[in-house]
Amino acid sequence: MENRIYLSLKREEKNIPIVFIERIEKIGEYLASFNCSNLVIFTDKMVYRLYKDFIDSLSYSYLYLFDEGEESKSIESYLKAIDYLLDRNVDRRALFVAIGGGVVGDVVGFIASTYKRGVRLIHIPTTLLSMVDSSIGGKTGINCKSYKNQIGTFYQPEMIIICPKFLETLPKSEILSGFGEIIKYGFTLDKSILNMKDRFENDVFGIFQDEILAMQLIKKSINCKVKVVEKDEKESLLREVLNFGHTVGHALETYYNYYFSHGIFVTLGMVAEMILSNILFNFDLSNLDFLIRILEKNSVKLPQRFEKSQIISIMKYDKKNISSSIRIVLLKDVCDYVLGYEINEDILYEALDKFEKIVLS
Repeated sequence: MENRIYLSLKREEKNIPIVFIERIEKIGEYLASFNCSNLVIFTDKMVYRLYKDFIDSLSYSYLYLFDEGEESKSIESYLKAIDYLLDRNVDRRALFVAIGGGVVGDVVGFIASTYKRGVRLIHIPTTLLSMVDSSIGGKTGINCKSYKNQIGTFYQPEMIIICPKFLETLPKSEILSGFGEIIKYGFTLDKSILNMKDRFENDVFGIFQDEILAMQLIKKSINCKVKVVEKDEKESLLREVLNFGHTVGHALETYYNYYFSHGIFVTLGMVAEMILSNILFNFDLSNLDFLIRILEKNSVKLPQRFEKSQIISIMKYDKKNISSSIRIVLLKDVCDYVLGYEINEDILYEALDKFEKIVLS
């Protein structure tokens, strides 16, 4: 049975349907409902290998395959895709469809927002993280000079189609990655998610093999993000709450050259930012104990020690910053957050020292 959540944007006078379906095969019916000159499918080589029969069943005009991984979020990858479209004279009445995880969604969103000054877009996220986070809200982006998402736009899709059946082919690392974003919502916006801490700790993967429970968590997460984006589409302030765990997380992700999936670095970033929150606001550190246990249980350990000065240097390129100050989302308590807090570097060093002892012990 189909059901929907709508993302309602007053500024654009646009209601974006987030459609939940049970069968992957149903997706073709939704795509067929759009009139377009060309249907252009974008995915990566891994997703295509897994879902070749489904993708080939779509009546597409063109199929564009990205290489797997973060390397596809580069200027070179973006320009290569633009050349592909220009060489085939794809016009602005086309419909672009992004089938994949966060990397595919981010770069195809950027392509759609800039090609011919804007082409309609549909997101079909295939990872847990992209279902609960990156496909929702209109952020697009590519990396530049090793720094995350330095070039990008806000560009809303026509529709987002969520089908949990895609989760069946995800490796455990990708489930753990999506868990990081879901638990972020629990600490910042919906503490009822934390009621499942014991179940997460006992078997975080089993939860997402239960279709009913998985859908409940996906919908809770999406509702959290929708409510924030509806109030602050362009991240003037409130939307920064969605970046909890990301300031340190992105820096670690860059430093370790994407050694883990994005959401795992977000989880590590939340641990570090909870330590900062404890130093500055006396946040109760018992809240992070179960995160540490989940990381340990799943053998998530940084491959080597890090240079604190380099982590701080990378943090200075975070998009939330103003001038040279490092701005970060912190917690006074669960779901009691502080936005845009300017951090003193001495406190950062202290927090990173404590963080290093925890995650490398």
